[in-house]
This record gives sequence, C-alpha cells and structure tokens, in this order.
Amino acid sequence: MRIAQMLDTLNWGGAQKMQLFLVQSLLPLGIEVTVISLRQSPNSSVSAELEAAGAKVITFPFPRLFSPGSFWKLVQFLRREKFDLLQAYLTYSNIIGTLAGKLSGTPVIASLRNAGVDEKRYTSQRAAIETFVLRHLAKHVIANGYGVADFWQKRLGNLSIDVLVNSIDDISPLNEEERRALRIKLVGSSERILILSVGRLTYQKGFHDLLQAFHKIHERFPLAALIIAGEGSMYEELLSRIQKMQLQEHVFLLGVRDDVPKLLGAADIYVNSSYWEGTPVSVLEAMAAGLPIVATLVGETPHLLEAGAGILVSPGNPEVMANALFDLLGDSQKRHFLGLAALSRVRSSYNRMAWTQKLLTYYANVSPIAGTYLSRI
Repeated sequence: MRIAQMLDTLNWGGAQKMQLFLVQSLLPLGIEVTVISLRQSPNSSVSAELEAAGAKVITFPFPRLFSPGSFWKLVQFLRREKFDLLQAYLTYSNIIGTLAGKLSGTPVIASLRNAGVDEKRYTSQRAAIETFVLRHLAKHVIANGYGVADFWQKRLGNLSIDVLVNSIDDISPLNEEERRALRIKLVGSSERILILSVGRLTYQKGFHDLLQAFHKIHERFPLAALIIAGEGSMYEELLSRIQKMQLQEHVFLLGVRDDVPKLLGAADIYVNSSYWEGTPVSVLEAMAAGLPIVATLVGETPHLLEAGAGILVSPGNPEVMANALFDLLGDSQKRHFLGLAALSRVRSSYNRMAWTQKLLTYYANVSPIAGTYLSRI
C-alpha cells in the first residue's frame, strides 16, 4: 500500500508530531508513506526525522492558496505516483489536497485538527472554500477529537465525521543525575519547583494568561520557575511582558526544542493555557511522562483528563489557573497521585496499537487494501 500525507508546513507542531508518529506506526507494516509539505521549512528538523523513519518527503511550495504552477505540478505528481489514498491536514492542505486529489483520481481523507479559529488569520472566503471541498469532494473526514468533531459539525451539516484521537508512547523518565543536571541548566537550581508549558508562541496558546497566573504564584512561591518551550510570532511580546513583571530570573522562554521528552522528565507540573485546541499532543506527552497537569477546558482536553487524570480550568481566567497551581505547588503527594492517574489513563486509552488499528480501519473505508494490513499489527 502506498499513501500520501499532506501538511501546510513541516514546522514543529501537533500535526507534525502526529505525522512522525504515523510514519513510525505504518512503515513497519510494509506501508509506503510520502509526506508532502506546501511550504518550505528550512529551520525545522521534521523533514530529517521523517526521512530517518523511512518516509519520502517532498515540498510543493504554495506562496498563496491559489498558486497555479505549484498546483499543476502537484496534480501531475499525484497522477504519476498513483497513491492508494491521500490524507490532508490543516486548512490549506484540506483545500489543495482535496482539489488535487479529485483531478488526479486520488481518494482524499481530510483531517480536522482544531476546535476553534484564529480570528487574526481567519477569512470567511477561505472558510467557505474549505467547507465546500469537505462537503462535496473529500471521500472521508476525520477529526482528532470529539470536541473537534462537534465544533465542525455545525459547518459540515449532515456530513459524517469520524474521530481518531491522537496517541502517544510512554516517555522514559530521566535518571536522578540527568534530571538534576538538566534542572540546573534550565533554571539554575535542581531544588526549584519547575512548571513546564510547550506550544507555539501564538495567541491561541494563552501564554499571557499563564504569565499573569505565574506572577501571582511567584508572590507565594518565590522559588518556583516556569519554562516555556516553543517558537512563534509572540516571542518578543512575551519577553517584554516577562521583563515588565520582573520575572527574568523565574520565567524562561526556551525557543524551539528537540528534547521535549527530557524537559518533561525534568519538570514537576505541566500546564496548558490554550483558548482553543484540537487534541493537544503536548498534554498527551505530559500524561505519558506521568506529570500532574493543569489545563484549560478546551477541545479534547476534558476527555483526555477524565477520571481525575488532571485539573481542568476555564480558559482566559488566570486567577483560576493560579489557584489550581497553588494546590499542586503546596502538595507533593497530590502531584504524585495526579501524575500516576494521567499515566494510567494514557496507557489504557491512547496507546499506539489501538490508534494504528483504528486508523487502518478508517483507511479501509476509502481503500480496501488497508484492511489487509490489520493482521500485521
């Protein structure tokens, strides 16, 4: 079986992490995977990691949504390669991939990844085009969470949306010496309580709220430290806010990191402050690392943290977030048991084998050959 995967960009994010997870899951079964990016991503290691895992990676640069030259080259490529199916992720890929699939005779599965929109990037015209192609041209539509499916159902009417929630492997803990050394490197001391958040530095992720919450925390727990891993357009703005709050020795913007599992192993608490999400891979990673989690009640997160696997707070409310963190900062036993609950839940409900079986079952609805690979899992 030969499949193609299409993404808007190969800069690190949740969709890109799941793309690597997919490649690592399907290639051992004998399925060939080609990953198509619609933008150059020169500063990202995603391409190299996908290729190291065995995927073929190719870029068709689309400087704008309607780029006729790039589109025609993409259609010719799909006709020549004769993939059994193409799965598209994110808005540009859903539109371009579905149209190109229709013209090339390639069945397309569109993917929905967020239960919200960025008003700064949202255009009604682009949304209308995406809605049209999903309703009328895609062979199948998959959401990465039940909250995402509910959000999109209003736009897609009676169109059936299947749900395939993201998955994760266990994250190996650091030994005590490694943990101590990394904590010293990150915040100058191994004794500080370390709060971690991972995500793109964009409005969606609510980092202004997190900084405001941490400012309150610092007043009661002056040795606590916050590290934020990720890059994005709000870096300078967040750095300025940290300086104005005089938190330079307590809040650290790490930029993009390729060692997030180690950061999770070094941390004591994980926090997600987003205004909207799909199924946040970062929260799954924190669960897989056995961390206690405070997260906003958005997207799939309430389902992920069911059964006492984390603390949920309303988005856009720094005071509530600070209070939830106060409870954890002052109670090491509660942190321990919350972390164990998160790890237990991710192992039972979000493991790789179940995810791969469900993905191939969905693929079989579009290309029956996919069903023959289920016995190889």
